[in-house]
Amino acid sequence: MHILKKAVIAIALAFPAVAMAQSAQDLKNELDAMKAKIKQLEAMVEAINVKAATVAATDVENQAEFNRMKIKTEAIDDQLETSGLKGFKISGFIDPTYIYNQRQNTSSVVFMKNFSDVNGTGAHPSQKAAYAYDNAFFGTALLRFEKEMEGGTKWLLELMPHKSYGDGGGYNLGSMVNQAFVSIPVDGLNNRFLAGQIGSWPGYEYQLTAGPQSKKSITNSLLFDFTEPSFMTGFGYEHLEGKWDIKTIVGNANNGRVTDRKSPNFHWRVDYSKGEFDGWGASGLHGKMSATTSVNYIEADTYFIRGDLTLQGQLETGVTKSAAFNGNDAKWVGLSGLAAYKITPRLEGIARFDFIKNSVNGGGVPSVVFPTCSAPDLVADPSGATPMDFACGDYRNGFGPGIDNATGLVMDPNKGANRYAMTFGLNYALAPNVLMKFEVRRDGSSQNTFYDVTTQTYKKDNLLVGASAVVSF
Repeated sequence: MHILKKAVIAIALAFPAVAMAQSAQDLKNELDAMKAKIKQLEAMVEAINVKAATVAATDVENQAEFNRMKIKTEAIDDQLETSGLKGFKISGFIDPTYIYNQRQNTSSVVFMKNFSDVNGTGAHPSQKAAYAYDNAFFGTALLRFEKEMEGGTKWLLELMPHKSYGDGGGYNLGSMVNQAFVSIPVDGLNNRFLAGQIGSWPGYEYQLTAGPQSKKSITNSLLFDFTEPSFMTGFGYEHLEGKWDIKTIVGNANNGRVTDRKSPNFHWRVDYSKGEFDGWGASGLHGKMSATTSVNYIEADTYFIRGDLTLQGQLETGVTKSAAFNGNDAKWVGLSGLAAYKITPRLEGIARFDFIKNSVNGGGVPSVVFPTCSAPDLVADPSGATPMDFACGDYRNGFGPGIDNATGLVMDPNKGANRYAMTFGLNYALAPNVLMKFEVRRDGSSQNTFYDVTTQTYKKDNLLVGASAVVSF
């Protein structure tokens, strides 16, 4: 402050002529104005000093807080690593589902119902269960545990108390293990050794109804349900190279252990990401499915996903030895196409068409086992009171030869039904982790292969209506 005062005096002394020319009163006024300015400057300097001191104190406090947080974070990391929770993730979902089936004359909620009679004797209709397109991988619950360890090794375990891959089709009745495998890097993260029970890789559609591989519809395509392998148990290898992803596995198809044969199955898949929005893939399965049956299957699929639009398609063909209705080779050609569009950010419309040509040798696909049916033996007993057992098709799912409604017998054991399905659905995102699904599906057949419970006759079509609430975390 003394510096400012001295500056004023120096200015006054430098211009004595001006000072003498002014009156004493004018000089006094100018000195008073200058004093006021000096006081303003002093106040500004004091404010700057106070602010600088406050900032310095805050910096010291922030540094101390930073040091405390650093120590706490390091302690948490050490604790997570010691307890094994570092790199550990838990996720899952449930999807209670309502299904109406016209030909089966059923209308109920489907939830936590097995694919078998493992929880009962099957003597009562309410206990009977089987894998069918109206009782597939929906109406279930899943818990997924993932762990990534030092060095890039990944570990995964999926538990589904009902309707797991293992339980599907009677492969491992009552199993709650859906997938359980490890992925171990070999010579870098782009080469991995696989081991365990792994869900199969064919087609554009996946089993899960929630998560990163969520399927659009409630029910599955005909190809997913009836022609594709469910899972593999064995050892495999995955290689990533730019836009390419190549996976192979050798082991048991749809089984945790095989005791009736030595020949393993070979399952493979190749994916190519053409660009940001589209790509294509292909897969195959080759090997024995039982002591007397082997399969050769190959498919190709493609996708285009951009903005609100999703397009997916698949074409496949396969042969299963000695698995047709008449005892010869079962052969099929199938295709599936799906289109989805987000009408609003929350509402999405879906349409899917499936077709399987399966007329050769009376029909037959890998996931269908033809049962035994009964009909009146009019030759032995014209009154119709005596039943006669005979081989018949899968009349819940519409596969196999057609039935003559007049006699109740197979019309031609060498001619199977060609199957198709048209599915239309709406998905509505009720909340960030809640998806409401609605679906109407019309299944058709080239022959009378759908058994109508109400009329006790066989029809060429069936109607299914579904609604589902998928809640994931």
